[in-house]
Amino acid sequence: MSLNALLYTILGISLGGFFILLIAVQILKRRQGQSIHYGAQKRFNDLIESSPNKTRQRLVNFYQKSYVLFARTPFLDTYTAKIRNRLSTIHTYDEFTMRKETMKIVYLTLGILLVGVVLLVSLNHDLTFLAMVLVAVIVINGMLIDTFVGRVEDRLLKQLAHLMTDVRHYYHQHGMVEEAIYEAGQVSKYEAQLHAERIYEVLTANDPQEELETYYEVAPSRFLKAFAGISFLVKEFGDKVVNNGSMYLNSLSRLTQEINLEILRRDRLRYLFSGLTVIALAPIFFTKPIEVWARGHFPAMDDFYNGKFGFCTKMLIFAVIMLSYIILRKMQENDEGKYANKVNRRKWEKRVYEIPAIAWIVDRLTPGAHTKQHFRLERLLKDTSSPLTIEWLYLQRIVLCVASFVIVLGTVLYMHHVSKQNILYAPTKSTTIFGKASAEEEKKAQAITNSDRKIIESVREEQDPIKRKEAIRGAVTVKAGRDASKEAINKDAARVLGKLNTLETEYFKWWELVVAIGVATIGYYLPYLMIEFRRRLREMDMQNEVDQYHTIIAMLCEFERISVEDILEWMERFAVVFRQPLQVCLMDYEAGAERALEQLKEEAPFVPFVRTIERLLVAVEKIPIRQAFDDLETERVYYQEQRKEQYERIILEKAGWGKMIGFVPMYALVFLYLVIPLILMSMNQMSTYFNQIQTIQ
Repeated sequence: MSLNALLYTILGISLGGFFILLIAVQILKRRQGQSIHYGAQKRFNDLIESSPNKTRQRLVNFYQKSYVLFARTPFLDTYTAKIRNRLSTIHTYDEFTMRKETMKIVYLTLGILLVGVVLLVSLNHDLTFLAMVLVAVIVINGMLIDTFVGRVEDRLLKQLAHLMTDVRHYYHQHGMVEEAIYEAGQVSKYEAQLHAERIYEVLTANDPQEELETYYEVAPSRFLKAFAGISFLVKEFGDKVVNNGSMYLNSLSRLTQEINLEILRRDRLRYLFSGLTVIALAPIFFTKPIEVWARGHFPAMDDFYNGKFGFCTKMLIFAVIMLSYIILRKMQENDEGKYANKVNRRKWEKRVYEIPAIAWIVDRLTPGAHTKQHFRLERLLKDTSSPLTIEWLYLQRIVLCVASFVIVLGTVLYMHHVSKQNILYAPTKSTTIFGKASAEEEKKAQAITNSDRKIIESVREEQDPIKRKEAIRGAVTVKAGRDASKEAINKDAARVLGKLNTLETEYFKWWELVVAIGVATIGYYLPYLMIEFRRRLREMDMQNEVDQYHTIIAMLCEFERISVEDILEWMERFAVVFRQPLQVCLMDYEAGAERALEQLKEEAPFVPFVRTIERLLVAVEKIPIRQAFDDLETERVYYQEQRKEQYERIILEKAGWGKMIGFVPMYALVFLYLVIPLILMSMNQMSTYFNQIQTIQ
């Protein structure tokens, strides 16, 4: 079966499976109508049928049926559960809404991937390209899930900003925190309403302190934690009038400002990076058109695209595309959501490390517990809030190293095989560079190749160079006939001898082993470099997080009963970059406040953060907390303008790096796959013409 027939067969099977899936959904719907749950299902159908939007009703119903079907289908059940778990870490939906949102993302990701694969396969039927597309699908699938889940998180942030405004309005009317939150939740959109009702339940519970701690564990956003916490403090200790009015309303204003800044940051980054992501992936679609155009206008380029250097260049460009895309996604990702998701993900490293033989190898390469390198790696993992242990990191490095070595080794052997096949079976090209050979010329070139292959196979076993050359000349003379000139015989014999010599040089060479080892070394260090790159990105956001701490402290210092330990707990809930050192500080706080704070300064030596900790250190025993941070209110306008400038600078810096990285794949495609090969082929052809001119003279 030809490759085209195989692809059309796969497409037909896919379409048939799609229609079978639709039929199964309808059958499942009828069976559910006859089941013991018919009453509950009917009430649900009546509920959604009462809405005037019939199309939306059918769509919601379709999502519910699809979820049940996917949950019972192998592979799809795991895929659906993965997306559901991602959504559950950032939002608390009811069951029907959770299923609907899950299936939305499932259909979007699978639909985009299916359309992309069909389009790419229709453009290029090469098996190597199909393998690269498969790898790209695996990588892009995770990125698409991150994108759609991130949209849900962004939607929640925007609804929270409106919720704060409504709470402010109803607090003016009632003067009671819990009633204001309840009334605001009733007029809010669905996601914000769920959290408003949950916070209302916390505030009106018999033991609100315990309920609040429980909510802290499941709250998907640090802004929700701050909102619930400040509402609890005001309800417990009462509101009071400060310089700018109500203490509670002033805190809501600060919190709303933080939410709006976060929304603006995400929107700006999405705007700047959205086009770059498309540009980074675009070369995948243009490899085949560029190749077809070059082959049509410059037939000599066939030698490059069909040869091992063309294959190697294609693999290099694909690697550059994937690496650039991953780096761009890392620069756009939101640290809070990514941290929670990675902590809860299923860790393959843990399962593999439990194998005794693998653990023995990893332990031999892992630095000792009391070495400088061990301490440096441990610090790096803490700074990036990575869920990996040092052993798991080294396991990743070993796996990627071995995989890189095997892939490069297999690629080299495959390239030698392709080169041998081209020598023995590819049509023998003439020295012209412009114009395309006619069908008659192609047939003649193929006949020359067949003749050369027979001669090569007949003399290949001869080891003596002189006898081999004579045997080739004799075979060429017999093929050419008596009428052939001596010059033509010499030319044909030189061509066959050149092919034979080239064929014998197509073997695995020592420097190719060195290249494989070099690529494996790069693969070994790549996980470490990616974590180091993530740490550099976090350094850009350190000042922003310290400014958010100042906002939290400015709200808390108005409460007379607040302590330094309480402030540290709030900072830890709000933390992303400094979460690990703050957790250590809180665990050691009971053993000695000053010692714990001094250790915190050493663990996180970022200068603005250290200055904040020094103020808390002074406030432990010497002066009140409000006095230690009295400038936060007096210089509030200056700090706001400074933060805006820092936000703009950080975003522009990320955008600059993003533009440089995003255009690298396009540059690599144009220069490595078209311009440079064309120049080299042109120089080669010019050298051939020059030699022919010298021969004529």
